[in-house]
Amino acid sequence: MSAFEYTSVLASIIIGLALVDVLVSLNRLIRAGKAVKWHWAAPAATALVVLTLLQIWWSLYRPQDSAITIGEFLPLFVELVILFLLAAAALPDEVTPDGLDLKAYYHRNGPYFWSLFTAALGWLLLVEVVDSAIDGSLLEFLGQRIIDFLVLAIFTSLIFVRRLWWHAAGLLLLSSGPIGWLSRSLG
Repeated sequence: MSAFEYTSVLASIIIGLALVDVLVSLNRLIRAGKAVKWHWAAPAATALVVLTLLQIWWSLYRPQDSAITIGEFLPLFVELVILFLLAAAALPDEVTPDGLDLKAYYHRNGPYFWSLFTAALGWLLLVEVVDSAIDGSLLEFLGQRIIDFLVLAIFTSLIFVRRLWWHAAGLLLLSSGPIGWLSRSLG
């Protein structure tokens, strides 16, 4: 087994556990029936998380036998931990006997949730900025990734702006990336 195959197994397990957490939480919400007052924001944000997890997992595949060192794997491991925490925060873990209002949950949980999304993209960009600076291609990198920095700004704004119309617009904009990737990858 190559070093890449070895590390990709751990990455797949972490992403798989993140998906399981989302699915278990969704199952609890569905099974709670009328005790849950549904609202679009939390499920829509959760769908973005699931698409992001699938996109990250699929992007880890490399057809060649790539060598990877522990130093190269650690930044990926940090990213995977952030993504797991993000998935775990997407939906509530329990429905209390008093019931659950998903709109209230989204508002209460939103700053933490969007901070994790910001941290996930911010960490990826930071790692790539450092690599580009070491390679001497920082300005080229920054020019090529301007869209990613705009996405990071949208994630950051969702931490602080509480207006649901902005969250709807942000979710539409943010989901265009993973949905675009998925539509290109289906063929």
